[in-house]
Amino acid sequence: MNASRHPLSWSAFSLGLVTGPITCGLFVLAACIGASASGWGYALGGVLLSLGLLTKPWRTRRGLTRVGLALLVTVAAVRLAVADGARVHTERLPSPGTRYLNRLVDERDGTLVAAHALLLARRLPASDAAGFIPALESAFERLAREEGPVATPAIATWLGLQSPEAFDTVVITPEHPSPDTAVVMLHGFAGNFTVYCWQLAQAARAISARTVCPSVGPQGAWWTEDGARTLEQTLTGLKARGIRRVYLAGLSNGAVGAHVLSSRVADSGLELRGLVLISGAERRAATPEVPVLFVQGTRDTMMPASLARDVAARLGRRATWFGVDSGHFAFLDRHAECQEAITTWLLRQEGRASR
Repeated sequence: MNASRHPLSWSAFSLGLVTGPITCGLFVLAACIGASASGWGYALGGVLLSLGLLTKPWRTRRGLTRVGLALLVTVAAVRLAVADGARVHTERLPSPGTRYLNRLVDERDGTLVAAHALLLARRLPASDAAGFIPALESAFERLAREEGPVATPAIATWLGLQSPEAFDTVVITPEHPSPDTAVVMLHGFAGNFTVYCWQLAQAARAISARTVCPSVGPQGAWWTEDGARTLEQTLTGLKARGIRRVYLAGLSNGAVGAHVLSSRVADSGLELRGLVLISGAERRAATPEVPVLFVQGTRDTMMPASLARDVAARLGRRATWFGVDSGHFAFLDRHAECQEAITTWLLRQEGRASR
């Protein structure tokens, strides 16, 4: 029978003409960035699906389409089942729940695509971007080796789903968690990434503290009303779970936000033990009455080290300065030194509190 008499065949073929270039592009991207296993699964499934749709006559070659669709569904189902665990958990606040869409894509894949795009568009200063991609790849390798598949709030963030009434939070719990201490980390520009939260958690586990990383919009504008309300909701939720003492940390724009919003912790009824400002600070912020650790790349041009040094000088003895020979992404490319500095400082603060 003539294929033109089967509208379904032509509809499938037309759909294949649309999906074909997209899936082939994704396959090339997967090869360029060294995609995760799930990323390769999606890419291969998409290509097979498109080839099946484009093969004529479709009704006699639809097995290829089914294989591609089955692979896509299988990858998605596996990630939905395993990409969230007891140690590294993503939940929605302030009302209990979770966004399952945050489990569908490996954070590594989307982040590396975005990082390559930023570099190609020259949106990052060359002095800060040197070694950025290898450092990011290394961070994801460490995360995957230690924790396996994890969810990412970045998906919901870029879909515009974060608000003070419903926002994603990464919660990382050490093996023997303290019943009353947490480290709250505010993310920077481009959104909340589990990999950064996890890196800070490696230092926080030295004091057995939970690490809690709430999400605001892609700009990381914590100094806005939405940012302040999101932090307040996070602190309220922690207090309801028995947390009484917190360290407030921030990365880049998140460091600016932590500096500006530090007084909100006392308003929540929790004890603020100190601030950890990584690659950022704000000259115009009120002077905090707690110890502050500055972790700063000395060659940072995006958040200049001179800015953080001025703030540290104003704080005097309450400030601890840790400078490392790096640019804005020191927390990535000098992660071991930064982690050690934060660990040492946290242990020192806890030691002082126990006297």
